[in-house]
Amino acid sequence: MRRARHNAPALIANIDLSGVKRVLDVGGGPGTYAMAFVNASQQITADVFDLPHVIPLTKRYIEKAGLSDRMGTVAGDYLVNDLGNGYDLVFLSAVIHSNSFNENALLVRKCAAALNTGGTIVIQDYIMDNDRTSPVAGALFAINMLVGTAKGTTYTQTEVRQWFTDAGIRFSKRTDTPFETIQVIGKKQ
Repeated sequence: MRRARHNAPALIANIDLSGVKRVLDVGGGPGTYAMAFVNASQQITADVFDLPHVIPLTKRYIEKAGLSDRMGTVAGDYLVNDLGNGYDLVFLSAVIHSNSFNENALLVRKCAAALNTGGTIVIQDYIMDNDRTSPVAGALFAINMLVGTAKGTTYTQTEVRQWFTDAGIRFSKRTDTPFETIQVIGKKQ
């Protein structure tokens, strides 16, 4: 969490927030990135979607930050429950590496359903080249995920773009961050 709190403002600065009023941070845990979004613009409100046992902690962090009037929480399992609707931006940081390819395809479809037309989806994670050997940090992380999870691994930009296309999302851009992660950004058509 400390690393995310330090990195979040710089990572959010990479994202075009013009016209964004409602943000959904899927799997947002303590709300670190959601807080960075609301702190980036007075026009933005944000909801953090996470598992029911995580949400009480999220609420405490939101209250401690004094952002209860601009942030909310939604309890659920993103593979089971709908994510809501009416969002201008859906953000997934360090989420896709925990899921299988098909689970991520489902999740991106749910994110698309939660977005307004023209809304933005941002996937921030280790994104691999097609040969899956670079970047090195992502390749090492993939080994960790293969050993430590039932289905997790790292994915390529080609795979993310396939999820986007299948969900009616048009690829917009890729941004390499200074923190070894990559942001893949798309727009709902």
